[in-house]
Amino acid sequence: MGRFTFQQKIFLYFTLAIVVLGLLMMFLGAYLISKTVLREAQDRVTLDLRTAHSVYANRMQAIYLALSLISEQEKVVYVLQESQNLDQLQEFLKQKRTNLELDFLTLCDAKGKVVLRTQPPYLTGDSCSSSPLIQKALQGETGVGTIILAQEMLQREGEGLSSQAYVHFVQTPRAKPRAEEAETSGMCIMAAVPVMDFESGRVRGVLYGGSLINRNYALVDYIRDAIFEEKEYEGREFGTVTIFQWDVRISTNVLREDGARAIGTRVSEEVYRRVLEERKAWLERAFVVHDWYISAYKPIFDPNHNVIGILYVGILEDKYIDIRNGILLSLLLPVTIGVVIVLVFSYALSRDLSHPVRKLVCGTQKIASGDLDYRISGKAKYLEIEQLTDYFNHMAQALKEREEELRETNENLLRVNRNYMEMLGFVSHEMKNPLTNMLMSAYNLRDGIVGKLTEKQKIMGSILVRSCERLQDMIKNYLDLSRIEKGELETHKQVVDFETHIFSPVLDEVKGQLKSKGMKVVIRKIPDLYKIKADPDLLKIIIENLLTNAIKYGKDKGEIRIEAGEDDKNWQISVWNEGEGIPSDEFPHLFSRFTRLKTEKSKREKGSGLGLFITKEMVEKQGGRIWVESKEGQWTRFSFILPKENKKNR
Repeated sequence: MGRFTFQQKIFLYFTLAIVVLGLLMMFLGAYLISKTVLREAQDRVTLDLRTAHSVYANRMQAIYLALSLISEQEKVVYVLQESQNLDQLQEFLKQKRTNLELDFLTLCDAKGKVVLRTQPPYLTGDSCSSSPLIQKALQGETGVGTIILAQEMLQREGEGLSSQAYVHFVQTPRAKPRAEEAETSGMCIMAAVPVMDFESGRVRGVLYGGSLINRNYALVDYIRDAIFEEKEYEGREFGTVTIFQWDVRISTNVLREDGARAIGTRVSEEVYRRVLEERKAWLERAFVVHDWYISAYKPIFDPNHNVIGILYVGILEDKYIDIRNGILLSLLLPVTIGVVIVLVFSYALSRDLSHPVRKLVCGTQKIASGDLDYRISGKAKYLEIEQLTDYFNHMAQALKEREEELRETNENLLRVNRNYMEMLGFVSHEMKNPLTNMLMSAYNLRDGIVGKLTEKQKIMGSILVRSCERLQDMIKNYLDLSRIEKGELETHKQVVDFETHIFSPVLDEVKGQLKSKGMKVVIRKIPDLYKIKADPDLLKIIIENLLTNAIKYGKDKGEIRIEAGEDDKNWQISVWNEGEGIPSDEFPHLFSRFTRLKTEKSKREKGSGLGLFITKEMVEKQGGRIWVESKEGQWTRFSFILPKENKKNR
């Protein structure tokens, strides 16, 4: 994607800021609305659970009160005292059981032995004293609560009760696995009251009765109707009530997809863990059979305070989600209109800001191209832009004045530098020939050619030779520097014999220096490298500089190697010497002008610091490249390459 203009960037940034802010507002609004709506739903379902529990408790209380009134009937006490008129009492209690909508109503004597039952097969004589509620009643106290009756007990209490209690487990998503396949016992709301002798105050027996909750749809429907006015939402049950025996639905108005009541389905694993294992209420959304409900679960305890089931109330979550979505949609239109209005204003603002900026850009281009007389005219709409325009015009005027001053100063500097370089070249050239004669005379004097010298005279002769050599090196470098600075360094390439025309003359010139340090030179090259296309004068200076550098900083009585080679593209020549080497952190500065190394050897040897700079300029002038390699304390190698222009010129 191409670069944006200033106007496009401003508008883009405004757009991004507005859109991001709008999205944040929508997300924040959605979060707050969702949280509020769902919190209201949870508060409602919590209240509904309390109501359901109250209805459930009222049902237990109603059974208890009814049995208390029946137990106070004289005929009941009389039958227990005399063990007579059982048939009449049985009919009386059967009628009461029917009126109270109880599933069983049974009379026991003071030892807990069953005297009569009101449901076929009317079994008697068995003991029921194992029930905690009946034990409590035998001690003269009333007992009421939710209990679990085993299959055998249900069969004794009445025909069909064990079948009604039997619930086969139905595979349920998200339910905790269980090894059993069915529930055979039943959950009952049961009350047991003592039958008291009016005269003696002794317990003559116990009257107990209750309702089997398994498949008792009237109870859960009554609770639902008492709580929820709205029965359905979009064809589904809106409010539902369920009673669980442990984790299995035994009475519910939750429907399966086929429309049947979801008897045998089971609670989800997270609810199982929270309510049945941790014995705490669950007040969150939960997956119920095939839909999400905002649910409230509360454990059901038996008289011994053991968890035996769950009371559940839930309302369909989809209704509240639709309410939330409706509120969000109603907010979307005004937010969108607001964003569009702000975008229109941001576009107008970006256009007003970008116009003077474009004028500034144009002015900057004019100044950069050299038109220092260009000025921005016109009034800006904004104070800051007007100030910026004024500053630009002042800057342009200052640049014009500065340019004129710099031009005049530069001309003066060029004139001074040209005079300096001409003077440097003239002086260096005039000193070259006398210095050469001085150096030859110093060699003859030191070597005893003009007469035998004493030891002190030999030392003075050696000092004289080294001083002349340094001075000769400096003069040569200053001459080369003068040519480089004046732009007179030109190349005239031709085919030359490297050993004959380049290396041998250079070796003759430095023979005296090699002899004074006792060093030897070894040539290593491939057999075919006899001719090379290069500027012979520049190449000779390059080799001379590198060779004298190796002599100056090399090891006394050490070895110097000249290595030459070639490949398909380049000739490569290297000068290697034994010595103390060069630290790697000095490499980047070696080829700069007036650079001196910080090694001990360099401090002892004097020089101009121009040799490697001049060498680099001459190599690059011919299209080549030069570099250095070194191992401290052992050796140094300077290498350069020159490109081949025509392989036939070798």
